Amino acid sequence: MKYELKIEFKDKLQLNQVIEESYFNDGTKGKLVGKKSSIKILQDDPLFIVFKGLNNMTAKILNDELIDGSVRCVVDESSEVINLYPVNPYCIVEDEKYSFY
Repeated sequence: MKYELKIEFKDKLQLNQVIEESYFNDGTKGKLVGKKSSIKILQDDPLFIVFKGLNNMTAKILNDELIDGSVRCVVDESSEVINLYPVNPYCIVEDEKYSFY
């Protein structure tokens, strides 16, 4: 893919919760199994305009405090909110930050 949207996501609480539910709950030890949890972008959020019309595209989500690098997410516009589902197969924790590959 030549072009990919990169977004700095500031809501650490929501991002941490999505990563934990997607990669570490149910004893998965860092392996992604299905679409368990998503980052929710509400209509009043400025990011809603950015992701509107990008259904099934991927975006890299950045947060220097939680993530070393980025997490790749797929955009889902199937409801009134936009959901960003993580799609990296694996996640590990190094130096208190998440790394995805």
